[in-house]
Amino acid sequence: MLARLWSFLSGYVCLVFEGKNLEKVINMAVSRGLYLWDIKWLETGKVCVKVRLNGVKVLRHIARRTRSRFRVVGKSGLPFSAARLRKRKMLLVGLVLCAVLTYMMSSFIWFVEVRGNKKIPVATVIKTAEHAGLAMGTLKIGLDKDKIEKYIRNSIPETAWVGVRITGTKAVIEIAEKVIMPPVDNSPANVVAEKAGLVREILVLNGKAAVNEGDMVKQGDILITGMITPEPKPDQQPGKEEEEIEPPQPVRLVRARGMVRAKVWYEGYGESRLVDTGTRRTGRETEIISLRLLGKELVLKGPQSPPYADFVTGVDVKRLPVWRNIRIPVEIVTTNYYEVNRYRDIIGLSKAKSIAGSAALAVARGKVPGDAKIIGEITEEIPARGSNVIRIKVILEVMEDIGIAQPLNSDGP
Repeated sequence: MLARLWSFLSGYVCLVFEGKNLEKVINMAVSRGLYLWDIKWLETGKVCVKVRLNGVKVLRHIARRTRSRFRVVGKSGLPFSAARLRKRKMLLVGLVLCAVLTYMMSSFIWFVEVRGNKKIPVATVIKTAEHAGLAMGTLKIGLDKDKIEKYIRNSIPETAWVGVRITGTKAVIEIAEKVIMPPVDNSPANVVAEKAGLVREILVLNGKAAVNEGDMVKQGDILITGMITPEPKPDQQPGKEEEEIEPPQPVRLVRARGMVRAKVWYEGYGESRLVDTGTRRTGRETEIISLRLLGKELVLKGPQSPPYADFVTGVDVKRLPVWRNIRIPVEIVTTNYYEVNRYRDIIGLSKAKSIAGSAALAVARGKVPGDAKIIGEITEEIPARGSNVIRIKVILEVMEDIGIAQPLNSDGP
């Protein structure tokens, strides 16, 4: 590798030797310390070699002694490139200017990226960074990242940590957002049924149970009430005089809390054909590109008509952009023709039932909440005599918490 690098810096030439004693030429060159590489025999009595510039004079002496001759077929390396550039001064000036401009452009920040944000808008972070001195076109030299980080952190209270990292011409603002706990809602509320079900377990944390285990409830029924009615005291009997009876205590309104687990049923439906017919792609396709102008179409690429008997198409139309509210009626239409074959597959009864059952089960499972537990499964075939379709219904029995909070006004539920 170092030898090749030195050869490029010092310059080298590609020579073609012709003669009868070319092996002797190579041996004499190596014995004199010349570095030859990429030696290729072109034909009988002709060989191509590469050698550094300082070895050409020695090879000329060896060629005379061996009664052979050579010619230069290629020149490479820094000296030749520099000589060509000296002849083309404007190109050299352009290269220098390009290098200077590239260096200058790389000294600025041209892209600002925000990472780690989930709730804070990107536009808010970028605008705040611009006020702090970090924006597109900002010079990287002298950029105070600590000051920018502190400014963003103080300007956006939702941030817990801010970091600024410069990579090339891109500034990356990394953000860690604060985890803000929502305030606890203690307003009066009932726990009502989100869906119909058979109550199996009740756990009351606050309020009073309005249903019992084994009750069938429908959507909207109160499960745990937040209206607490005080119980009458034993001495407040109906037969006593009015002045001896204490005044009734007011009804307390609380936020009912608890868990009501119930059996809920989810249904899914699936079907499958016993004999399936249709079309499927063969893998062969053809693209036709045409120019559409004033209602006429000219094919630019591809056949003039679809090459397949049965096919489906995909069309992509590209139009010229609107210029000053002027729309030029020129379109480039790319139409892809995909060959298809017609098929007729006999599924069979058992396989059709399996396909329909799997589809019905997937539909039913898709309705089950993630925290619910499936405790039972019922599969039923829907009879359809003489039909080509097998229909399956799946019912999943699930145990889940069906209670949700419903605000309670002082006037009542």
